[in-house]
Amino acid sequence: MAVELECGPITSFDDWYVDRKEDVRTGLLEYRSLSEDGMKVRRRYEDFKREMDARCQDFDKLERLADGEVISPKTDLPNVSSGETAGLVRRMARNLVQNTPNVEILNQFDDDSAFGIMARHILLSKIIRSDTYSNDIQQHLFASTKTALTVGFDCVIPCLVQEADKTWVMEYDTIHYRDVFPEPGAKDVRKATEVYVRRYMTKGELMHIIRDNVSGWDVLAVKKMLHDRSSAPPRRRESTSNTDKKRGVTPEGYEVITWYNSAGAPFLTFCPITGMLLRIEKNKHPLKEHPVFFLILEKDNQHPLGKSQVELIMGRQEFQDLMHNGAMKLWYRNINPPLLGYGAINAVPNLSPGKYTSISNPNAKIEAFEVNTQTLMQYGSLAQQNLGSMIGIVGNADQQMATQAGNGMSATPQGVEAQQAMVDITTNNYQKAIEQFFSHYCSYALTIYFQEMKGFNTITPSADARVQLVNAGMDPELFDNDGNLSMSFSDLAVQYFVRCIPGSLIEMEDEKQLRILNQLFVPLSQAMPALAQAQNPAMLANAAAALQFIMLQEIELSGANRSEDLRALMLTGNTPETQAQIDEKEAKEASIGSVMELMLTGQSDVANTIAGLQEQVSAMQQVQTALLEKLGVSNAPSDPTTNNPPNDSSSGVANPDMVTSARA
Repeated sequence: MAVELECGPITSFDDWYVDRKEDVRTGLLEYRSLSEDGMKVRRRYEDFKREMDARCQDFDKLERLADGEVISPKTDLPNVSSGETAGLVRRMARNLVQNTPNVEILNQFDDDSAFGIMARHILLSKIIRSDTYSNDIQQHLFASTKTALTVGFDCVIPCLVQEADKTWVMEYDTIHYRDVFPEPGAKDVRKATEVYVRRYMTKGELMHIIRDNVSGWDVLAVKKMLHDRSSAPPRRRESTSNTDKKRGVTPEGYEVITWYNSAGAPFLTFCPITGMLLRIEKNKHPLKEHPVFFLILEKDNQHPLGKSQVELIMGRQEFQDLMHNGAMKLWYRNINPPLLGYGAINAVPNLSPGKYTSISNPNAKIEAFEVNTQTLMQYGSLAQQNLGSMIGIVGNADQQMATQAGNGMSATPQGVEAQQAMVDITTNNYQKAIEQFFSHYCSYALTIYFQEMKGFNTITPSADARVQLVNAGMDPELFDNDGNLSMSFSDLAVQYFVRCIPGSLIEMEDEKQLRILNQLFVPLSQAMPALAQAQNPAMLANAAAALQFIMLQEIELSGANRSEDLRALMLTGNTPETQAQIDEKEAKEASIGSVMELMLTGQSDVANTIAGLQEQVSAMQQVQTALLEKLGVSNAPSDPTTNNPPNDSSSGVANPDMVTSARA
């Protein structure tokens, strides 16, 4: 249901002014006054700002504590902070944000469809930007977590910007906590229907708007703002970070205010000094949500901005700094102590550091006057006890923090497991808050990205992106010869919900699975001797197979460069390279064996043929012998003792061997 606004809808620049026109001589904007609706938007900004300034007037103390400064300096002390609060804030933020969360998309498209694959690709490459700047979002979340731990909240706006290569990406735009003004009376700033945001633009950015005539901006008003202020004025002091304040740096910038609302009205950007309307931006979200998101780690029902963790230990830190500086002052004095002379006549001792008192008595005794108090002697134990109390108050201690506080757990496996359980329990609420914030941020950014890109029908992904899309299941035939992908973004302009996988902020999914497999492996391996004594071969074989499967999965999830080689060694005892050589050798041996088999087969055929011929010759000889016997020809062997063969004169036939040879 749309929210009804006090002012009327402003859809054009003429609705903001009375008698708006262009000066023909200067080419700048001219107007008589602001309209009633324009005045209402400007007056509401003053109301919003007044309440927010009252709520955040003392937050500079929290900012100084988190920056390692003394908030109550003393004139006679060194005024150097011990830095426990600054260290706790950074240590807690590192424990909470260790990875960019793993995400999954919930929408009307199937994950394996072309639209589902493209939506996930845009989320990872254009919003989370894991393909080019994999650590970018992690650093942004880390910085936002530090701010939320310090002042209770952090404000972030996803902005669509165009890069140098003409591609559009979502930028993680952080807003200073004194530059955001939510609706007065809101019980939770995350649910505020109207929010004013203050930004500072450089002269180059305004010149870019004029030069390129950027859509949505009133170029005449931008020119007039630059003309009235030839040089960028300094920023307001409350908008300057504490780091710049302590170094005396005040950045310059043109102050602009943007009014965001969830009523469906356009977002308006105007100059708070002159009141000129600079930009009208249409709210293209399907549910008309505004893009201002707040990260609140600990919700406070009595305070809409959340609960600061630094505020809880402010008194402890002041005591720590006072004790630290007092001890330093005494140590400075003892390094260069005053000198006292005993037995001096008419001498008044000077107790200033390093001062000497003249002595007229030659027997006088001169000694250095050192100051040692019980507090100074017990400084180490007192500081450690105070630090332990500070860590106990914030309730988010890891092993190193607990050890520094003097209450660390043992290094045994039981102590390590107890420490990990303590960290998981204490960080669970903050972790869920960060995941919820990141989920809302990605959902809005992905939805708005496709709403803004409705006019595009072709996308040209990079070579690596094409490989990723094809590996994800995209049909390669959808790409043309030039690598362009034809896909209408208007079909992708739907409502998206991005869900963070629970626990992935501090532990990646592969690490989680690896930890679970390790927990399963230990008791299963310890149970193997008992299974062997049970003398059940089937159960023992199943347990061994389960252990082998767990080891294979651990090798795969380890992320090692040679994980495939390790898996092959587990399965076959050979690496892929060795197995390839073995396969090649076996292939060569197989080819040689086939040739030998062919040769042996040929030789067998030849032998069979020769044997057949021999049988035919033997049969012919038998037939010939029978014929000769019918004819009365003797085929007796010749006498070896004589050189002349026998001659049968009675038959009148010549030598039978000669006859046989002749007939043959």
